Amino acid sequence: MAYITKKRIKGITYYYAEESGRVDGKSKRKWQKYLGPLHRIIEAVDGVPLQPKFAEIFQLGGPAAYLNTAEQINMVSILDSVFPKRTQGLSVGFYLTLAAMNRGIEAVSKRSMWSWFQKTILYRAFPEANKTSLSSQRFWDNMSTIKEDKIRTAWMKLVNSILDRENMDLSCASYDGTNFYSFIGSFNTRCSIAKRGENKQGRRDLRQINYALFCTRKDHFPLYFDVFEGNRHDSKEFEKVIDDFFNAFKDRKPSGKGITVVFDKGNNSNTNLNKFAKDSGFHFVGSVKPADHKDLALISNNDECFEPLSHPGLDQVKAFRTRKDIYGKDMTVVVTFNNKLYAAQVKSINNEINKCLEKLSVVSAKLEDRVAGRITKGKKPTMESIKRQASSILSGQHMKKLIETDVSETKDIPVLTYSLKSAAFAELADTYLGKNIIMTDNHDWTTVDIILTYRSQYIIEDVFKEMKDRKTGTWWPMYHWTDQMIKVHGLYCSLSLLLRSLILRKAQEAEMPMSINKLHEKLTGMREVLNIFPNMKKKHSTQSVITKMDEIQQRLFDLFEMKKYLSS
Repeated sequence: MAYITKKRIKGITYYYAEESGRVDGKSKRKWQKYLGPLHRIIEAVDGVPLQPKFAEIFQLGGPAAYLNTAEQINMVSILDSVFPKRTQGLSVGFYLTLAAMNRGIEAVSKRSMWSWFQKTILYRAFPEANKTSLSSQRFWDNMSTIKEDKIRTAWMKLVNSILDRENMDLSCASYDGTNFYSFIGSFNTRCSIAKRGENKQGRRDLRQINYALFCTRKDHFPLYFDVFEGNRHDSKEFEKVIDDFFNAFKDRKPSGKGITVVFDKGNNSNTNLNKFAKDSGFHFVGSVKPADHKDLALISNNDECFEPLSHPGLDQVKAFRTRKDIYGKDMTVVVTFNNKLYAAQVKSINNEINKCLEKLSVVSAKLEDRVAGRITKGKKPTMESIKRQASSILSGQHMKKLIETDVSETKDIPVLTYSLKSAAFAELADTYLGKNIIMTDNHDWTTVDIILTYRSQYIIEDVFKEMKDRKTGTWWPMYHWTDQMIKVHGLYCSLSLLLRSLILRKAQEAEMPMSINKLHEKLTGMREVLNIFPNMKKKHSTQSVITKMDEIQQRLFDLFEMKKYLSS
């Protein structure tokens, strides 16, 4: 039978519940439970909650989702099998995995890694990690052990492991390249990758790093990547990386279908297209410039050969198909007219025409003022200088075809006249505008399948937009300035894309399709609050509480088994 006893300690009376019984003829206590001082017992009976001494808040959603995914694919152990180190401290695989998770959740510099880490549930998941082991120097020490020629091996070993356990659709892969500007100094001779080139964000004043990526059409799963020189042309990189891709996935071609690679017209060349041999199992869908195929481009957009398409995603598109020899290969060619594209292009051209006419008007007015004697100072213009100026103004696409200029002389001073060529504009609108010319070696595909596959190129463009996003992107910040470290940076940024795609795929399979920004928002809002209470026997007692979750967050909590990462 249980009873209550009391003890007086340092002038304060504490109460205990306990029970005794006879063991081998002797009375012994079976159990004892601390109840506290009298006022605590009264508060408990009256339902007065115990006030915590303080609380700690940890990021739960993002770290738990990424950690759960990394654990399921054995990321750390697979990376460690390729990048071994001495049996001391944290492994190279752990550092790469942690960097990948951080890139997907809240990208910070390696100097800030510990500050971020200790505010997440990872702090308890990896008790062996501490401030010293997560210093920027320790990251550098471990990353510097990675050999460049082992990066591809590690990546493919991980990808193949995932493909062995996941039913991924490999029938279609999108390919594209992008670049990331850097602040690597112009006179840094330790870096040959960062070069000046045509930067896609307009930063031609900075050295840039080029990045190429293959990903699946359905799941946006990254299959293969490469980091290369910032001044190398897309078609030259494609010539190299497509061979690597073929070698890496030659044994994974879906039977009967093969793998179809979708790429943009910047990669076109005889060499590149002829790499897709007839019996290789690799196919392609691409496009060509209408200006290079005038026999197709000059067909009127209202020609009866165009037929409307019944697919709901192609409601304002009409097309016709034919066969043509392009780059020495027999191609199935689909010519499309998209009314939405047409409207957007007409609007853009009208805006460009208005800008050109306004600039020409300014030049013409100044010349007239000089002829009239209202302008006498400054360098006297010449016929050649005005022609060059007019040519520069009309340098935009189609402008020289649409605007006619003439330079004559009056009183030994050049005079500029110009006019809009209405007939040329009408012809352009009836032929080139709104038109795409798509080519493929998949001759047995339907017209709709060819068009939809070509349109899937937006997938990889969206991936690049996500990588460059300053809030949820994976690439920035980048504080490396040697080729080896830049390539390692490319590795863990790609690993982050891999984890992210698996997380999105899992959410989609659970009937929760959402964008990466929406997913990031939901996961970021999930926190663990750890209430710390004073305790007589222990230094502290704790109570784990999760912030209020909506229905989607609750499903994500269960989906990624977040309960096991909470404080016990």
